[in-house]
Amino acid sequence: MSFLVKEEKCYLMALATEMGEEPRPDMNIMGLKALITGSQSYEEEFVKGMLDTIISSRKEEAEKEEKEFQLEKMRIEAGMATPNGNLADERQVHNNSRFEMSKAMPKFDAKEGDIVLCMSLFERQAKRLKIDPSDWVSCLILLMPTEIVKLIVRVSEEEFFNFEYIKGILMKKFNLNAEGFRQKFVQQQRTSEKSRKDFVYEVTNYFQGWINDLNITYFDGSKKLFITDQVKKRVPQEVRDHFVDVWGTIAKPQDLADKLDGYECVRKTNRKPSNLNHKVQQQGNVRSNTYSRDNGDHKVNQKPMKQE
Repeated sequence: MSFLVKEEKCYLMALATEMGEEPRPDMNIMGLKALITGSQSYEEEFVKGMLDTIISSRKEEAEKEEKEFQLEKMRIEAGMATPNGNLADERQVHNNSRFEMSKAMPKFDAKEGDIVLCMSLFERQAKRLKIDPSDWVSCLILLMPTEIVKLIVRVSEEEFFNFEYIKGILMKKFNLNAEGFRQKFVQQQRTSEKSRKDFVYEVTNYFQGWINDLNITYFDGSKKLFITDQVKKRVPQEVRDHFVDVWGTIAKPQDLADKLDGYECVRKTNRKPSNLNHKVQQQGNVRSNTYSRDNGDHKVNQKPMKQE
């Protein structure tokens, strides 16, 4: 029964009502608990499940209201930003765009979903449906969970309808940079649930994200990137750790070679004094041993003097 004390009053009020009781608005949590547990229909596991359902339903309603509020805000801003535009016409266009996109795209799951694939599919569908790029952000928000909507809403007015800017924010949110894209490109595996076409689509998007983040837009750059990646695979982990801050941004084999050669040069220079000292010590030991042997031989060969 302790689970009842932990929940908010509004949830307990709704639970008591669902159980056929009549809770008073002025009742506190302990009073509501007594009312619920004293009900003839009280059965702990059943009540616990009912409470979870009520909480989940209330949270979904709150998220829906939040999204509707933000969308209404964007509709008003979009209408005000249109020179000589008709607000009603603008609203109808936005509504049509959002409706079409909601049918073409599933909602994004922040815990299980892949933001790269989501954004790529969104762009494809937006182009296919011929949605105006100025409406892309409005359509995207409908597909995002509340925490991401709140992140987007905090963007300045100047960048609010800039889809590429919003896309960059979401990539940073999920810690996707050049190295992150590279790892996904290399490590992605095809599962039995996915077709080979789906797999090719996924790795293509990861590769595109990789080269885009490094500003590579030509074939020669892609060639250098692949060569660099092959060289990186053969570098010991301790050396990689030394360049951890810039490792993912090195995209040219010559740049990588210069850094690695410079690192090796410094290491060799730092090792020389210790090697030299070791040699000097060895030479000193040899001289000492030679001197000891010579003195020993001299003492052995020295004859005692006769006494007269």
